[in-house]
This record gives sequence, C-alpha cells and structure tokens, in this order.
Amino acid sequence: MKDLTNLKTYIIDSDDPHEVDDAISLEIKEGNKKNLWIHISNPCKLFLHDSNVDLNARKRNSSLYLIDQYVPMLPKDILEKANLAQNKVSETISAAIEFNDDGSINKYEITEAIIKPKYQLTYEDANEILEIEPKEEIELIEIKNLLEKSITFRKKQGAIIFESPNNKIKLYEDKIILTKLEKTISQIIVAESMILMGYVTSLFIDKYNLAAAFRIQKLNCNPSEILNRYNDSDIKYIILKQYMGRSYITTKPGIHESLGLKMYVQCTSPLRRYLDLIIQRQVYNKINNYEVLSKDSVSKIIDYSKNRQSENNNIFKNDKFKYLKLFFKNEKKAFYKIIFVKWINHKKNIALVYFPDYSLEILITLFVSIEIYSNKIYKVKYIINDSNLLEFIY
Repeated sequence: MKDLTNLKTYIIDSDDPHEVDDAISLEIKEGNKKNLWIHISNPCKLFLHDSNVDLNARKRNSSLYLIDQYVPMLPKDILEKANLAQNKVSETISAAIEFNDDGSINKYEITEAIIKPKYQLTYEDANEILEIEPKEEIELIEIKNLLEKSITFRKKQGAIIFESPNNKIKLYEDKIILTKLEKTISQIIVAESMILMGYVTSLFIDKYNLAAAFRIQKLNCNPSEILNRYNDSDIKYIILKQYMGRSYITTKPGIHESLGLKMYVQCTSPLRRYLDLIIQRQVYNKINNYEVLSKDSVSKIIDYSKNRQSENNNIFKNDKFKYLKLFFKNEKKAFYKIIFVKWINHKKNIALVYFPDYSLEILITLFVSIEIYSNKIYKVKYIINDSNLLEFIY
C-alpha cells in the first residue's frame, strides 16, 4: 500500500453529494516529470463478495437519485467509512498516469493507497481557482493542463466530446425548477480523469486476464461529417446519437470508439454502481493475490445487472416524467419553443424533440396539422392530459 497523504489531493464534486468516491492529485517527480493521480474510494475492503451487504447492493444495482428521494446502493455505515472527505485519511485504489507531450499515456501504475484530501471543492469553487490561476494552486492548474492535452489526444483518436449543456430538475419549497446547466471546465477535467481511470483499469484487467464488464461502442457513421453538416444546430449531438451504434457490455475487451480508446471499463463509482464495485474488487484482489472472480461468475452478474438497471431506469424515467408534467402544468406559458428531431411513431404522433430553453431532449405526443421538418424550430402549446407522455400541439 502506497502512502500518498503528502500529496495535495483535491475532491471536486457537486454541492450536495451523497457518495464521494473520487479525488485527484499531482505528483512532480525527478526531472520535472508529472504524474496525475486518480483516487477511487475502496469500499470492497469493508465487506466480502456474496455477503449480505454485497447481495443487497447487487439487487439494488445502483443508487437512485430521484427528484425528491435518494436511495443508496450501499448501507449508511459503509458509505460513512468509504466516502472521501477533506482531511480524512482514506484507503483507495489509485492510478498514477505519466503522459507524453501529445497527451497520450506513457505509462501507468495501479496500486492500493492511503490519501488525505486537502480540499473538498464544489465545481464552482474549482472553476474560480482555474479562472484566477493563483500560484498557490499550481497543482490544480497543472492537472487541468494535462487533462486538456489528454482530451485533445483522444479527439485525434476519434473521440467525440459532447459539448451540449445538461439540465437539472429540482424541488425547491414545493416549486419545481428546471434549469439548463452549461458544462464548466472543472466538470470537464473531472470527467476526463474518470475516463482515464476507466482506460488504465481496463489495460490492467486485460494485462492480467481478469474477468470484467468491458464497455464497447462502434460508431457506424462519420461523426465529423454529421457535426459539420449541423454545425450551427442546437441538436447536432442529438442527431449524431441517432446514427451512432449503442454501447454495450461484454466480458471481451474491445474498442470504445466514441471515447477514442482501444478498451474501457467504468470503475470510478463503486459506492453507487454495482458493476464498478465488481471491477474494483477484481483489481483489489489481483493486487493482493487474492482469488479473483471467474469469467462465468462475472458474466452472470452482468446479465443480472442489465435487468436490474433496466428496472432502475424505468423508476428514474417515471419519476422524471411525473415532475416534468407538474413543471409544465404549473409554468402556464402560452407557448414553448421546441426543435423537432424526428418522428418515433408518426401514426401515434410520438416525436423526439428538444426544448432549447431547458436543454431537454424528450419523447412527447405532438399534434400537428402540417408537415414538420427535422432541425426546425416550432412553437407549441402544452396540453394537460393523463397519458404517459407529455402532450403538445402546434
């Protein structure tokens, strides 16, 4: 186990996280060589595979972040021990990455470690530091520079960087607020560090022939051509997704084309995603020469996880629909601006549309009396209804 408590370690997260499972540090070595360290909380040390805690987590499959409710995958006492926090000494699975000048990875190391985060920043806090660039926080600025180079390199390998904003539905004093969220530099660098952790972990797993849930994606299209054709459109990334092949999970490593990586696993959220926990357990067991899970066991877990996640996705979708319905009912706007993407079922008037004011991509029932076209803006009126889709009329 490596003692990394001397490094200036940063936790960067939202302002109300329930599970804090990642942090980043910079290590400057001889000859001014820089290592990016990515640290992931290590809950698998706290309970055994197939224990009651593990079986309950497997059944839940993931934490549920609903609009007015949070349902954790792991019990409260495990989360309290495993959550990373400012000035708290924590055990992690950590990766050191040394980059080449072009942003590619020269070498990496994955190890058990002890860390003691110095800062626990919100994304807004981190954005402010990165904007002002105080010399006291040179480590965070250097981390940003390294990760921006990594993004540039992955783009050259065919990675697609989705630059469209997100949205968030919040319940505040019985009022539903739907806000558009632009991506910020701190969110971009945290996301890049998590992608890199997934990549080097996949290399480690492949090197030692461990069973794991690899994520594969084939593009099946020319992204540059599509993005150039719709360059000025708010829905260019939504249109691109219509052409892209869907990602899928398998125990066989393969290319993840939209990330520009030759292989990839998700492993950075073991506190809230069960398959991440399984991958972490495989890495932890290998590092310590414990028995690892067989390919057959992992395959069965993957199949079970897919079914459970499908159920969780339905819960999340129904919850989101419930609050969107209340939002549009209470907004009482005369009209809403949409960009029409495509008909999903023209006979049943089911359409995929985008609300640019809220950065909301959604299926709706759309009643029209004219021919409408993709990538065109229309003003529509909300119809209060009892169906399982929001209804609008043009």
